[in-house]
Parts: sequence; structure tokens; C-alpha cells
Amino acid sequence: MYICDLLLHYYMVFGWNKKKQVVEERIEESKIPTHKNTNLENIPDIIKDVTNLRQKTLIVEVKSFQKRIESDRKTLLSIADQLRKDNLNTGEMDPHLVLLVNRGKKEVISSIQNEFQIKFSDIDSFDRVLDFQRNASRGIKKVGDMLGKHSRVIHIFAKKYAKKLKDDLQELTNNLAEVNTLISNYDSNQELLGSVKSALTDFADAKRDIAKQHRRKSQLEELLEDEKQNEINLGNEIDEMKSSSEYKEFEDIQNKIVSVSEEEKLIKKKIEEQFIKISRPLNKYVYVSSLDKPLKIMTEALASSPYDVLSTTNEVGINTILNSVRSGIESGAVSVKDIEKSKQSVNEIQNLIPHLIIQKSEFVKKFSKLNNSLNIFDNDKLIKLVSNLEKSKFNISDTESKISLIQKQVESTRNQIHDIISKLELNLKQASSIYYKISYENDLQN
Repeated sequence: MYICDLLLHYYMVFGWNKKKQVVEERIEESKIPTHKNTNLENIPDIIKDVTNLRQKTLIVEVKSFQKRIESDRKTLLSIADQLRKDNLNTGEMDPHLVLLVNRGKKEVISSIQNEFQIKFSDIDSFDRVLDFQRNASRGIKKVGDMLGKHSRVIHIFAKKYAKKLKDDLQELTNNLAEVNTLISNYDSNQELLGSVKSALTDFADAKRDIAKQHRRKSQLEELLEDEKQNEINLGNEIDEMKSSSEYKEFEDIQNKIVSVSEEEKLIKKKIEEQFIKISRPLNKYVYVSSLDKPLKIMTEALASSPYDVLSTTNEVGINTILNSVRSGIESGAVSVKDIEKSKQSVNEIQNLIPHLIIQKSEFVKKFSKLNNSLNIFDNDKLIKLVSNLEKSKFNISDTESKISLIQKQVESTRNQIHDIISKLELNLKQASSIYYKISYENDLQN
């Protein structure tokens, strides 16, 4: 559907002189447009039509130069035949020189006849154009090389043929150069069409990328909706748990535990204030003690953290330690500044031990009872729900970021497509001499 328009357009731009008037009339009648709208689906047909047009045009134009080269070929053969018949006055030459002249003459004539004796094949296809170019190039080169080899002989002893041979070979070379230029222009045109094909492939790749990006975006948007619903469900479940009477009671118990914990600090402080009175002898007794290992360990603990050691279970061991410390003070094994004062401090603490243990035990019972009361509410479940809610919020934010990134990738790919189409339009214009405005948005929606 494009070949006729392209052909007429080509005539308009590059038309042959002998058909100029006729072509101009046809162009005026047809009003061939220089701008056309098309779509990507039609591009392969346009490429095919442009290629066919260029090949047909190339065949016609090379044919015209083939006629000239054919004429030059006959002229060259005629000159060679004249040279063959001319003895070049060799009868007056030195015998050695005669051999040299005859050999040069024979090789030049033989080269011309071998390369140009047969008429060039008619050009009726693109492949024949290339065959003609190869054969003509090879023939001209071989004859030229042979003339160069015997240049001195021809110029000196066949002077009247030298210029004829040179001029005719030059004419052959010039005409072949025109043929080479035509083929080179055709090759350049094919390179442009190759770029168009490459752009079509790039477009297809970019189109697939956008399709993948849209699919991924749709998947993420579905995940985002599910995650937002999950966030709402978790929030509702957390609110429901926190609005229950069990949760209110749980909070009250927690507040009581905080209050009781303050009470523990007071008891601990009181015990430590009592034991600090005997800290010096107690610490020294650690190093001189002959007690069993368990009691020695208890002595070290009693010196560093008496609150942790005080218990009904340890009461006997604590009394044993205190009795041993007092005995050490009395015997001088434990060195102190004031023996009586230190013994009195040990006695006072030893008398307080039952009371201190009771205080601590009552606190531990109270704390344990409160702590057990926390079971009224499933706080672990609440903690897990809150943790899941935070994860859900993170997932929502992360998914939104991914969607935003994909959207940017889509926009970037669309910009690439715009550049691809612009390049495609430019190359197609240079290849066909017609500006095609390509519509491609529908292709991206398929």
C-alpha cells in the first residue's frame, strides 16, 4: 500500500531528467504527502516497501551505468585488438627488448580479453547488481594492475595506445565509482532501516517491561489493601482488649505492683543499712573463714547483697555465719578497731534476722499474689497484637514505597519509549523521505 506513494515521492526528490515533466505532472495530480500518520503495526510493511523501492531504483540506476561500462568494455577490447595487430616496429629492436615488449603486450591484451571479453549479465535483481559490481571491480583492478606492471613498455613502445587505454580505464573506473556510490547509499539506507527494526525490538522490550511493572504494581496494590485491612482489624482487636474490664483490672494490678516494688526498695534499704554496720568484719571473714564451701559462698553473698540471701531457708546458715564472725572477732582472727562494738552490731543484726526475714517473706507473698493476679488478662496476646500492628504499619509503608518506585520506573520506561519512537521516526524519515507520525499509545495498552 506504500510502494506507489514512495516511488512517486522518490521521483519527486531524485527523479530522472528524461521523465521529469511526466513525473512532475503525476506528482501534481497525486499530491503525494510528505507527512503521514501510521502505527507500529504498519512499520514492517513500510520497511519492506522502502527496501523494495530502493532495490528497484538501484537496479534502474545501475543499469544506466552498466550501459556506459558496457560501452567502455567494448572500447577497451577494440583498443586491445588494435594493439594485438600492431607489431610496434619490433623488427628494429634488440632481440632481448623484443621479448620484453611482446611479453608485456601479450599480457596486457590477455588481461583485457580475459576480464572483458564476455558481456556483463543483464541486471534484473538486487543480487545481479552486487554480482555486476564484484565482476566489474575485479576486471578493472586486474587490468589496471597489469597495465601498471607493464607501464614502461606500453608508454615507451605503444605510446599511441597508452593514453587510450588509460582514458578508457579511467572512464570505467569513474562509472564504477558511481555504481559504488549508489550501492553505498543503498547500504546506508538499509542501515537506517536496520535502526528502525532495532527500535521496534527496543519498543517491544520496553513494552514488556511496562507490562511486568504494571503486573507487579497491581500485586503490590492488592497486598497494600490486604495489609491496610489487617491494620484495621488489629487496631480494632487491640481497642477491644483494652476496653475490657479485665484489662482495667490488669492495669490496677500493675499499678499495685509498682507501688509494692517501691516497698521492696525500702525493705532492701533497711536490711542493707543494718548489714553495713558489720560489713568490715564480714568482708574480712570471707578470707579467713573455715566454713564449708556452701556457707562460704553464702558469706560472700551476705557481704555484697544481704537482701538476696535473707530467707527462712537460709536462716540457719546466716546464724552460723554470724556466730562464726563473732567468734572470729573475739579470737582476733577477724581484725576490728572496736571488738565490743563489732560484737554488739553482730548481736543486733542476729536478733533482727527473724523480723527482717518475715518482712521480706510478707512482701514476696504479696508480690507473688499480685503477679499471679495478672493472669486475669492475656497480656502476652496484647503484646503480640501490638507487635503485629507495628509490623503491619511497616509493611504498609514499605509497600507504598515499592509502588512509588515502580511508578517512577514506569514513567522512566515511558520516557525511553518516547525516545525510541522519536529515533524511529527520524530514521524512517531519512530512509523513506516521508515523515511518519507514529501512534503507539494503543500498543502500550494491549
